[in-house]
Amino acid sequence: MNALIWACGFLALTRGWAYMVAVIQLNGKGSPMQYVAPEFDKKAFHCPHCGVYALMQWNRLGYSETGIGYNDSNYVLAYCAHCLKASLWARREKQMLVPDSGQYPLPEADMPEDVKTDYLEAAQIASKSPRGAAALLRLALQKLCVHLGEKGKHIYSDIKALTEKSILPVQVLMAADAMRLAGNNAVHPGALNAEDLDEVSLQMFGLLNFIVKKAITEPAELKGLYERFPAGQRLLPPDSGEDTPD
Repeated sequence: MNALIWACGFLALTRGWAYMVAVIQLNGKGSPMQYVAPEFDKKAFHCPHCGVYALMQWNRLGYSETGIGYNDSNYVLAYCAHCLKASLWARREKQMLVPDSGQYPLPEADMPEDVKTDYLEAAQIASKSPRGAAALLRLALQKLCVHLGEKGKHIYSDIKALTEKSILPVQVLMAADAMRLAGNNAVHPGALNAEDLDEVSLQMFGLLNFIVKKAITEPAELKGLYERFPAGQRLLPPDSGEDTPD
């Protein structure tokens, strides 16, 4: 029992040290803005559990058939220095097993629930079926456009309308059209092969999160900040898109 308590204490101390090192390194270099997908034996990436870019502590799993000696297994745990949760990997295949959707960024917190459902389902199947993931993400984008006040029938037209209303930057229009094309090719095979779709699918996850952030999260944050001032001192109503007078 004492040995077990000592081992647990040592493990906690080790993980605490790893967390301090992670904080020091990230504070020194800055957390990368671009999503870093989980990769076998990589020192740091965005955690599939908490979504934070953090150092990973890799530990091999082993077993003993007789209680004497130790046999290496094919499985490895990667502990996140931020949330202390582990992802399970197959060492020879260099593939993450749990969570099965962890190689793609987590959905934005403000993503509507029906959009988030399609997003998470796409993340679960993306490594096995990039075509299926692309089709689901295209559907998720259509639903998101409806939440933003558009019809949800033609993605390009909806995104164009959102850019004309200054809800989204114009550059999103090109990315959204690529997303539409990827979704179309997923259902009706065309110029994109499986490798192209795999790469495009990863970008589509990021695009959905970007649209949610720009069209939902940031306006809500700015509105909340503006409404902290007394109503009698405000020059514009919170939903106004006009420029504030000098």
